[in-house]
Amino acid sequence: MLSDMAGHEHEDFRRVRSPFQGERIRLRPIEQDDLLRINELFWDPEVSQHLSLAWPEPLAGTRAWWEGTQRNPDTMAFAIEAGGGELVGVCSLEDADGRNRGAVLGIWIGRPFWDQGFGTDAVRTLCRFGFVEMNLQRVTLWVYETNPRGRRAYQKVGFKEEGRRRRANFVGGRHVDAIAMGLLAEDLVEL
Repeated sequence: MLSDMAGHEHEDFRRVRSPFQGERIRLRPIEQDDLLRINELFWDPEVSQHLSLAWPEPLAGTRAWWEGTQRNPDTMAFAIEAGGGELVGVCSLEDADGRNRGAVLGIWIGRPFWDQGFGTDAVRTLCRFGFVEMNLQRVTLWVYETNPRGRRAYQKVGFKEEGRRRRANFVGGRHVDAIAMGLLAEDLVEL
Protein backbone atom coordinates (compact mmCIF):
# COMPACT_ATOMS: atom_id res chain seq x y z
CA MET A 1 0.00 0.00 0.00
CA LEU A 2 2.78 2.43 0.89
CA SER A 3 4.56 1.80 -2.42
CA ASP A 4 1.25 2.33 -4.26
CA MET A 5 0.80 5.72 -2.55
CA ALA A 6 4.34 6.75 -3.43
CA GLY A 7 3.62 5.98 -7.09
CA HIS A 8 0.52 8.22 -7.08
CA GLU A 9 2.42 11.07 -5.45
CA HIS A 10 5.03 10.80 -8.19
CA GLU A 11 2.32 10.98 -10.88
CA ASP A 12 0.80 14.05 -9.21
CA PHE A 13 4.20 15.70 -9.09
CA ARG A 14 4.72 15.17 -12.84
CA ARG A 15 1.46 16.98 -13.59
CA VAL A 16 2.73 20.18 -11.99
CA ARG A 17 4.16 22.33 -14.78
CA SER A 18 7.16 24.57 -14.25
CA PRO A 19 6.24 28.27 -14.33
CA PHE A 20 8.83 28.59 -17.09
CA GLN A 21 7.27 25.96 -19.37
CA GLY A 22 4.75 26.86 -22.06
CA GLU A 23 3.06 24.65 -24.62
CA ARG A 24 5.71 25.29 -27.31
CA ILE A 25 8.52 27.08 -25.47
CA ARG A 26 10.56 27.16 -22.28
CA LEU A 27 11.89 30.30 -20.61
CA ARG A 28 15.35 30.10 -19.07
CA PRO A 29 18.04 32.49 -17.88
CA ILE A 30 20.16 34.10 -20.58
CA GLU A 31 23.71 32.80 -20.45
CA GLN A 32 26.91 34.28 -21.78
CA ASP A 33 27.06 31.55 -24.44
CA ASP A 34 23.72 32.84 -25.84
CA LEU A 35 24.97 36.35 -26.60
CA LEU A 36 26.35 35.73 -30.09
CA ARG A 37 23.13 34.00 -31.22
CA ILE A 38 21.00 36.73 -29.61
CA ASN A 39 23.03 39.37 -31.44
CA GLU A 40 22.63 37.56 -34.78
CA LEU A 41 18.86 37.09 -34.45
CA PHE A 42 18.12 40.48 -32.95
CA TRP A 43 19.87 42.70 -35.47
CA ASP A 44 17.87 41.44 -38.41
CA PRO A 45 16.22 44.62 -39.82
CA GLU A 46 12.87 42.80 -39.99
CA VAL A 47 13.06 42.12 -36.24
CA SER A 48 14.51 45.39 -34.99
CA GLN A 49 12.13 47.59 -37.04
CA HIS A 50 9.44 46.83 -34.45
CA LEU A 51 11.60 47.97 -31.54
CA SER A 52 12.76 51.38 -30.38
CA LEU A 53 16.39 51.01 -31.47
CA ALA A 54 18.33 53.19 -33.83
CA TRP A 55 20.87 50.80 -35.43
CA PRO A 56 22.64 47.49 -34.89
CA GLU A 57 25.19 47.13 -32.13
CA PRO A 58 28.24 44.91 -32.06
CA LEU A 59 28.38 41.93 -29.74
CA ALA A 60 29.82 44.22 -27.04
CA GLY A 61 26.51 46.14 -27.00
CA THR A 62 24.54 42.92 -26.54
CA ARG A 63 26.90 41.93 -23.72
CA ALA A 64 26.44 45.34 -22.02
CA TRP A 65 22.64 44.95 -22.25
CA TRP A 66 22.82 41.45 -20.73
CA GLU A 67 25.12 42.56 -17.91
CA GLY A 68 22.76 45.46 -17.18
CA THR A 69 19.77 43.12 -16.88
CA GLN A 70 21.68 40.98 -14.41
CA ARG A 71 22.43 43.97 -12.17
CA ASN A 72 18.90 45.39 -12.30
CA PRO A 73 16.64 43.89 -9.61
CA ASP A 74 13.56 45.29 -11.39
CA THR A 75 14.19 43.31 -14.60
CA MET A 76 13.67 39.62 -15.30
CA ALA A 77 15.05 38.69 -18.75
CA PHE A 78 14.75 35.23 -20.29
CA ALA A 79 15.91 33.32 -23.33
CA ILE A 80 13.02 31.72 -25.21
CA GLU A 81 13.77 28.14 -26.26
CA ALA A 82 11.76 26.06 -28.70
CA GLY A 83 11.00 22.45 -27.84
CA GLY A 84 14.31 21.18 -29.19
CA GLY A 85 16.33 23.63 -27.09
CA GLU A 86 16.96 26.14 -29.89
CA LEU A 87 17.04 29.81 -28.85
CA VAL A 88 14.28 31.61 -30.75
CA GLY A 89 14.11 34.98 -28.97
CA VAL A 90 14.20 36.92 -25.73
CA CYS A 91 11.51 38.27 -23.42
CA SER A 92 11.50 40.28 -20.21
CA LEU A 93 9.47 41.86 -17.48
CA GLU A 94 11.02 45.25 -16.74
CA ASP A 95 10.43 48.13 -14.35
CA ALA A 96 8.79 45.75 -11.86
CA ASP A 97 6.96 47.91 -9.33
CA GLY A 98 6.38 46.17 -5.99
CA ARG A 99 4.03 48.82 -4.66
CA ASN A 100 1.68 48.89 -7.65
CA ARG A 101 2.45 45.28 -8.63
CA GLY A 102 3.01 45.96 -12.31
CA ALA A 103 5.74 45.48 -14.91
CA VAL A 104 6.45 46.23 -18.57
CA LEU A 105 6.73 43.34 -21.01
CA GLY A 106 9.28 43.24 -23.80
CA ILE A 107 9.70 40.47 -26.37
CA TRP A 108 11.19 39.70 -29.74
CA ILE A 109 11.32 36.51 -31.78
CA GLY A 110 13.94 35.82 -34.47
CA ARG A 111 12.53 35.96 -38.00
CA PRO A 112 13.18 32.26 -38.80
CA PHE A 113 10.75 31.43 -35.99
CA TRP A 114 7.85 33.75 -36.85
CA ASP A 115 4.32 32.40 -37.37
CA GLN A 116 4.95 29.24 -35.35
CA GLY A 117 3.20 30.28 -32.12
CA PHE A 118 6.40 30.84 -30.15
CA GLY A 119 5.69 34.53 -29.46
CA THR A 120 2.15 34.01 -28.22
CA ASP A 121 3.23 31.09 -26.02
CA ALA A 122 6.18 33.05 -24.62
CA VAL A 123 3.97 36.07 -23.80
CA ARG A 124 1.41 33.82 -22.10
CA THR A 125 4.11 31.95 -20.12
CA LEU A 126 5.89 35.15 -19.11
CA CYS A 127 2.64 36.81 -17.97
CA ARG A 128 1.61 33.70 -16.03
CA PHE A 129 5.03 33.76 -14.33
CA GLY A 130 4.58 37.46 -13.51
CA PHE A 131 1.10 37.01 -12.06
CA VAL A 132 1.71 33.78 -10.11
CA GLU A 133 5.37 33.95 -9.10
CA MET A 134 5.92 37.74 -8.85
CA ASN A 135 2.39 38.53 -7.59
CA LEU A 136 1.87 41.16 -10.29
CA GLN A 137 -1.60 42.49 -10.98
CA ARG A 138 -0.85 44.21 -14.27
CA VAL A 139 1.49 43.87 -17.25
CA THR A 140 1.88 46.71 -19.74
CA LEU A 141 3.56 46.84 -23.14
CA TRP A 142 4.04 49.15 -26.12
CA VAL A 143 3.68 47.96 -29.71
CA TYR A 144 4.01 49.91 -32.96
CA GLU A 145 0.94 50.25 -35.15
CA THR A 146 3.05 48.72 -37.95
CA ASN A 147 3.39 45.42 -36.05
CA PRO A 148 0.10 43.55 -36.59
CA ARG A 149 1.74 40.19 -35.85
CA GLY A 150 2.71 41.40 -32.38
CA ARG A 151 -0.69 42.96 -31.69
CA ARG A 152 -2.47 39.72 -32.61
CA ALA A 153 -0.21 37.69 -30.31
CA TYR A 154 -0.86 40.08 -27.41
CA GLN A 155 -4.63 40.05 -28.00
CA LYS A 156 -4.69 36.23 -28.01
CA VAL A 157 -3.25 36.32 -24.49
CA GLY A 158 -5.81 38.91 -23.33
CA PHE A 159 -4.07 42.28 -23.72
CA LYS A 160 -6.36 45.22 -24.45
CA GLU A 161 -5.49 48.45 -26.21
CA GLU A 162 -5.45 51.23 -23.61
CA GLY A 163 -4.09 54.21 -25.47
CA ARG A 164 -1.88 55.53 -28.18
CA ARG A 165 1.08 57.89 -28.48
CA ARG A 166 0.59 59.40 -31.90
CA ARG A 167 3.66 59.58 -34.14
CA ALA A 168 5.81 58.51 -31.19
CA ASN A 169 8.52 56.70 -33.13
CA PHE A 170 10.27 57.10 -36.48
CA VAL A 171 10.36 53.75 -38.31
CA GLY A 172 11.05 52.96 -41.94
CA GLY A 173 11.22 56.60 -42.98
CA ARG A 174 7.97 57.69 -41.30
CA HIS A 175 6.47 58.37 -37.92
CA VAL A 176 4.26 55.64 -36.43
CA ASP A 177 1.95 55.45 -33.44
CA ALA A 178 2.95 53.48 -30.35
CA ILE A 179 -0.01 51.58 -28.90
CA ALA A 180 -0.22 50.97 -25.15
CA MET A 181 -1.68 47.60 -24.23
CA GLY A 182 -2.41 46.22 -20.77
CA LEU A 183 -3.24 42.89 -19.21
CA LEU A 184 -4.73 42.37 -15.74
CA ALA A 185 -4.12 39.14 -13.87
CA GLU A 186 -7.75 38.01 -14.21
CA ASP A 187 -7.75 38.68 -17.98
CA LEU A 188 -4.95 36.24 -18.86
CA VAL A 189 -6.26 33.85 -21.52
CA GLU A 190 -5.02 30.32 -20.80
CA LEU A 191 -5.22 27.46 -23.28
